[in-house]
Amino acid sequence: MNSHPIVKNVIFIGYGNRLRNDDGVGQAVADAVAAWKLPNVRAIATHQLTPELVEMLATADLAIFSDAYSTDTLQIQVQLLEPAPSRMITGHCCEPQMLLAIAQLLYGYCPSSWLVKIPAINFNLGDRLSTVAQHGMAQALKQIEFLILQQGVTYA
Repeated sequence: MNSHPIVKNVIFIGYGNRLRNDDGVGQAVADAVAAWKLPNVRAIATHQLTPELVEMLATADLAIFSDAYSTDTLQIQVQLLEPAPSRMITGHCCEPQMLLAIAQLLYGYCPSSWLVKIPAINFNLGDRLSTVAQHGMAQALKQIEFLILQQGVTYA
């Protein structure tokens, strides 16, 4: 990335288990987004989604989540997220839609949100990404950059 856009309050959350090979690709993407050093873009690499993330979501204009998914395809999946119905909120929070619902419930607001799912084939113990996950990560980073730039950017 040659120019560094200024974007309002973006939170990127990449999650998964780094000790399960491809399952760690969400965290690897978060590390890459953090390396961009974009102003007002906070990248978080985490093992799992927890309610502690809700307060950050409630102050973001855009939230992007990324995780691995088991598939036969080599294509990433990108989906717009909506908060889970309030009747589905439970004490155990493990899906982005639940975090959005809790933010909506507690703060009366949740940001525009996307989930970028990265194809993965190896969930065995280890810390190496397969070529499938590496390819998906490259696709995901391009899509994430697009989503951030689409949010109304002014260049420094």
